[in-house]
Amino acid sequence: MAALLPPIVSRNWRLKLASLGLTVVVWTLVRSEPASQGNLFTVPVQAQVGDLNWTLSGEPSPPTVQVRFRGPTSDLIRLASEGTTLRLPLDIVSSADTLVQLRRDWVVVSAGSGLVVEDIAPASVRLVLQRTVSRLLPLRVATTGELSSGLALAAPLDLNPQVVGVRGAVQLVGALDSISLQPLDLSSVRESGIFPVDMDTIGLGDIIITPRSVTIDVRVESSIDRELLAVPVVPGAGEDGSIPYESLTILPAEVTVLLRGVHPLVSGVRAEEVRAVVPWEALVGLEPEQERRVPVRLHGLPALVLGLAAVDSVTVRRSTAGERAGDTSTR
Repeated sequence: MAALLPPIVSRNWRLKLASLGLTVVVWTLVRSEPASQGNLFTVPVQAQVGDLNWTLSGEPSPPTVQVRFRGPTSDLIRLASEGTTLRLPLDIVSSADTLVQLRRDWVVVSAGSGLVVEDIAPASVRLVLQRTVSRLLPLRVATTGELSSGLALAAPLDLNPQVVGVRGAVQLVGALDSISLQPLDLSSVRESGIFPVDMDTIGLGDIIITPRSVTIDVRVESSIDRELLAVPVVPGAGEDGSIPYESLTILPAEVTVLLRGVHPLVSGVRAEEVRAVVPWEALVGLEPEQERRVPVRLHGLPALVLGLAAVDSVTVRRSTAGERAGDTSTR
C-alpha cells in the first residue's frame, strides 16, 4: 500500500494515520458535546431607574438571583470565569415599594454565545425607592500648596459657574449646603489663567451633579513686602463687646508685622488699623496674678494680603482680680 502513495505521504504513514484518527475522535467528541448541559450561577441584580423623579433607596431584595443556563461546556466555563449580571430596567415607577417580575432576556449574555437562560429564581425582586429633588447649590473652593515665590493673588478666585444643579434622594440632597471642588494646587500656578476643576464626589452616593466640572479664573501678579513696626497687641472682646478682665499686662505690647501681596493691596493697608489681637476665649479662666502664653491673630488686613507677625504668641498676665466690664484698662 505504501508503494502506491507519494513519498511525502508514505513516509511514517502509520504515525500520520494514527494522528488523523485521533483528530477525528476529538472532533467527534466536540461536535457531540451535550447542548442541553445546564449549570446554576449566582448573578447580581443591577436595577436601572429611568424615571428621574425616583431613585433607589438601597440594593434590590434579594441583591442576587440564581440563574440556570444551558449551552456548550466551553461557554459555561467562560461564564464561570467572567460572570454576568441581570440588568433590570425600571422606566416607570408607580410605588416607592415595587415588586418586579424578572425576565430572562434581562440577563446579559455575550454576543455569539450559545448560552440560553432556562430559569431565574426567585422570579421577582423587590425595589425600595424614594423621591428625588433638584436644587441649585453653591460651590466650595479648596486650595493646596502655595504660589511660587514672588507671586501673589491679585483678585479672589473666580468660579464659573458659581452654582451647580444637584439631583438625588430628598434626604441626601436636603442635607447638603454646598458642593466641594477638588483642591486647586496653587504651587502649579505660574501665571494668570483659567483652570478646570472637577467636583469632589466622595460620600455623595448616587447624587447627580450638573455640570461635573467648573473653571477657576486665577489672577496673579508680582508680590511686594512691607514692614509695619510697633503694631499694638490688644485683648480681644467677647460677643457683648466686653473684655474678660479689668487689668491685663501683655508682653510684648507691640510686634512687628510683615505684609505680603500685590502692590495696590499692600500699599493700601492703613497701618493704624492693624492690630495683633489676643482671642477672647484664650483669656477666659485667667486667675489673678496668673500669666498665660496665648496666640495672637492679626486684624485689619484685606483678604488677599498675607500678614506675618514677628511672634505667634505673647504672654498675658492678670494683675488684679478685676471684674468683667466694657470699661477696661489694659496695662
